Parts: sequence; C-alpha cells; structure tokens
Amino acid sequence: MAEIINTGTENVFSPEILERIRMAPCEPGVYIMKDADGHVLYVGKSRNLRDRIRSYFTTRTGRGNRIAMMVTKIRNIDTIVTQTEVDALILENSLIKKYRPKYNVLLRDDKTYPLLRFTWQESFPRLSVVRKIQNDGALYFGPFVSPGALKDTLRLVTRTFPLASCEIPLDGSTERPCVEYQIQRCLGPCAGLVSIPDYRKVANEVRLFLEGKNDDLLRALHQEMTTLAKDLRFEEAAKIRDRFLNVSMIQEKQGISFDIQHSVDVVAIVRDVPFVLIEVLQLRGGSVSGKREIDLKNGEEATDSELLGAFFDQYYGKDLSTIPDEILIGSPLSEEELMSLSWLTEKKGGKVRIHHPLRGDRKILLDLSIKNGQEALIEQKKQKGAFKEALIELAEILGLEAPPSLMACVDISNIGDAFPVASYVTFRDGKPERSGYRKFRIQLEKGQDDFKMLAHVMERQFKENPLPDLLVIDGGPGQLGACVERLQEMSVLPVSRGVVSIAKERFRTGKLERIFIPGMENPVILPPHSKATHILVHMRDEAHRFAITYHRSLRENILRESRLLKIPGIGPEREKKLLKEFRSFNAIMAAPVEEIMRVAGVSQKVAQAILDMGKD
Repeated sequence: MAEIINTGTENVFSPEILERIRMAPCEPGVYIMKDADGHVLYVGKSRNLRDRIRSYFTTRTGRGNRIAMMVTKIRNIDTIVTQTEVDALILENSLIKKYRPKYNVLLRDDKTYPLLRFTWQESFPRLSVVRKIQNDGALYFGPFVSPGALKDTLRLVTRTFPLASCEIPLDGSTERPCVEYQIQRCLGPCAGLVSIPDYRKVANEVRLFLEGKNDDLLRALHQEMTTLAKDLRFEEAAKIRDRFLNVSMIQEKQGISFDIQHSVDVVAIVRDVPFVLIEVLQLRGGSVSGKREIDLKNGEEATDSELLGAFFDQYYGKDLSTIPDEILIGSPLSEEELMSLSWLTEKKGGKVRIHHPLRGDRKILLDLSIKNGQEALIEQKKQKGAFKEALIELAEILGLEAPPSLMACVDISNIGDAFPVASYVTFRDGKPERSGYRKFRIQLEKGQDDFKMLAHVMERQFKENPLPDLLVIDGGPGQLGACVERLQEMSVLPVSRGVVSIAKERFRTGKLERIFIPGMENPVILPPHSKATHILVHMRDEAHRFAITYHRSLRENILRESRLLKIPGIGPEREKKLLKEFRSFNAIMAAPVEEIMRVAGVSQKVAQAILDMGKD
C-alpha cells in the first residue's frame, strides 16, 4: 500500500479521513471533497474510487500548488457509486455545474449554443432550432457558436432545397398549401402534393449538405439532372440544375479544404501564464466550419493532460455538444489516458478516434488551431488588462480595500402587484458569469413594495451563499438601506462597504449615474465615460434585462393559460405552436386570420375566435 504522507497540517489526516479512504468502494463513481464548513472543494470521477481518493494523500512528486493547497483543506469526502464510467461522467458534470468547486479546472464557456434538429425519423423531415440533444431518432447539427452562421445555414437550406419549413401538420389534410409552395420553396406535403420517397430524396440532399458531404451531393444532383434530361423532363431537370449550381457556389466560397470527409475537432492548448485557453477548430466535410475559444479557471498549474481531461469531460459531456468522429490534440496522451476516454465512443454510439498528428493535413489543421488560439489569447490579454484597470478604478471610487473579482447586481421588476420578480446576475473580473444568474418569483402579501421585495431576495440568496466582493442594488438610498438592514439582521454583513446602489438622475449636462454607499450622506457621481462606470452600468442593464425577460414570460404564461386554452379547438400543442411562431399574445392578435390558420392548423372559424377574443 502507498505511504500516507503527513503535511504537518492539523486534522488533515484525521481518523475520519483515513476511514473514508479505507472504506471507499473500488467501483466507478464520483467523489466530492469538502472543507470544514461543508463547502465543496473538488468534484472528480474515477473507475476506481478508492485508488483515486488515496492518490491525493500519498507521496507524489510534481503535484501543483493548487492541489497541494486543496489537500490541506479537505475534512470530508463523499462518494457516489455509479453503474458505469459514463454515468459517473454525467453525474460529475452535473455536480460541477451545481457547485462550481474552487479547485476544479473549469471551462468558463457556460453558454448553450443552438443546434439544428432534423427530424429524420419522420416521413417528412423538417429542420428546427434547439439547444439540447435528445435521443429521439432525429439528426443534430452544430453547435453553432455564431447566430449569424446559424441564420446563414438555414437561409441556404430554404433557398436551395424545397423542404417544408413551417409547423403545419404534414399529413396531407390541408386544403391548400401556403405561399412557400407557390414560390417553389416547398413540395407541399401538407396538402399531399408529394410522395414520401420524392420528399425524402430532397431530405437526403439536405442531410448531405449539413454533413458537409458536398462532393457526394453534387454527384447525386448531377446524376438526377442527367436522368431527368434523358426522360425529356426538362423543367424538373432545370430545378435540379439550379440546386447543383447553388451548392457548387457554396463549395467554392468555403475556401481551404482538406481530404477528410468525416467530422473532426482540432483541440489545441495555448498558454501565456497566467492565461490558458483551449482552441477548438471544427472541420466538417473537409472544410473548417467554425471555431470556439474556451477560457479555463484554475488551469495555470495544470498539466496538458489534466487540461485535456477536464476539457473532454465538461465539453463533450454536455448534452448540447456533438461528438465528432475524430479529435486531434496538440499533446500526446498515455495509453491509460486514452483508454479512460472510451466513454466518448459509448456516448456517440460509434468509434471516436483521438490522434496527436506529427505530419500531413492533420498537422496543418493543428497548427491552424494553435495560431487561432494565440490570436485569441492576445485579444484576451488586452481585454483582461482593460478590465483590470476598470476594477482598480472602481475600487478607488467606492473605497474598496481591493479590486472586486466577483460582483453581483439585483433588480426588481413588477407592475403594481402583478407578477413581481427579481433578478440576480453575477460578473467575474468584469465579465458576465451566467452560471451565477438567479431569478426569483416573489409572492408576499398585497401592497408589497420594492424595499420588502429586496429584503426578501437578500434572505433567499444569502441565507446559505456568501456575499460577492461587490453587491450592487438597482435603486436609491431606500433600496440600499433595506438590503443592508436585512443582511445585518442575518449577520452576513459585518462591514457595509461591499454593498452599494446605483440610480440615474437627470442633470443639466445630461443623465448621470449616482452611487449610494452606506454611511455616506451624499452619492458619488460616476464619471460618464470611465471604464468603471461602463462595468456598473453593464451590470445594472443586464440585471434589468434578465428581470424583464422573466417578468414578461410569467405574464405570457398567465395570459395563455387564462385565454387561449379556453377556445374550443385550441389545446396545449396548438397553443405552443402559436406562441412559438408569434412570440407573444399581442402578436397573435395582430396576425391575419390566414396566418393563424396556417400556424395552428385550424379552421377559419377557430382562427377568427382567437382574434375575437383579443377584442374583448
């Protein structure tokens, strides 16, 4: 058995810890390391929980300061056994997202990127935009980092291929097709104007296009065009010719291409201490289709192997991320490390190859990914420097002891007593950290006011969570006083310096931002063009946006529950289609009766009943 080391720190290796190590199961699962206060320090997974936990407390060289410091703080270790490594991965990702442990290497890229869902399992497949992959038989393409890239792709598909793009039931029961059929952008399956084999022939062309297999698509189109021309079906052949030319032009615009037809992700680690990021270049159908830069927390001391391990777990462990056929990496992994990634093949349902290329096209791709990462790192350093200056200025303006790292802003949104809500948004080093966003629905007695609601939010948010370095309240001295009073009652605010409020006031020279600080009679007037002011205003505006969005969604829910569903012929499914298409109840009321009929798939009588309801 490996020797248990003694770091000289009291109680680190208490009998309880040693017993935890001894009793840890030799099975796959997740381990959760906690400090004396029960805060989660680290979450990890392993094929053998006992061996992995023991490794933290045995003699080992090369351990970084981050892990060594963490070990001295461990006072408790929880384990959760799972059936397989894949189950452990899923649970680990869930717990990391929940706790954001201090000592884990974390991907700061917390956004959910949209994907294209292609209902291949249906007789008449259609495309839609989603943010989560489900095991439903559909095909998923993406994720699309840029909204513009997603819109461009959809526009190319709808202009090139006559695929149904509406939400009308495609069961042939519609009396007449919509305008898309008239302008030859749809084959009219809703009205039974195309057979399943003919429609799926076009759907297969769309699939080849989205998979980047343009050479295969062009060959199929050319063959179909030639066959139609031989049969003297020149009008149909001309349509296929136009499609062929469109795809050819798209292929020419894609620029540099490689003789690699399957999907490839090129993963490069780029460092310039203390900055570390991972660059992901996406290759689809032989052409670069997109790239993502992923910032890392706690990555400075981690080895390339540790960074890649965290990346694979958190990036490909997400439901929204599509796993490619091949992954190129800039640092070689040991045989044991490669074996530990076998879950990728299981999750994908097909072989996933991981290579460290040294020559050829794959090496060119890796060098291209590194170059893009280096450019992104230069830009990141510039932004970091600008944010650092702004935070130093902010600390001076507010009289803080140090520049704030974690900041938060609270805002209330309500109209009278209707649907009062609050938002809580977090910023880390001057940038939004969406994993910390929270929204609250406030249900108090009638006649409630902003002061009571803010005090209520303080109690709910900080009953168990620590205060940020700086807490900003949207409002004046009254709102600030209500928050400070409740925080002091809860004994979480021994010093009132880290809480301020922000309010806008009109002066002769324009609107200026005022900052109210506890204990100060007069507000601080912020310089309108300073970087510190921009950060505070950005926080306040983001909190306001987040609160308004939540408030609006609640109002929409109440409206649709109390009105749309009362109309005979409108059930939950049709209600969902209407709101998805028109976005709001008011937009439905402003739509032509024909549009409501098309979207909901209802008769003119039912559509007119919806419009009449809006006049009441």
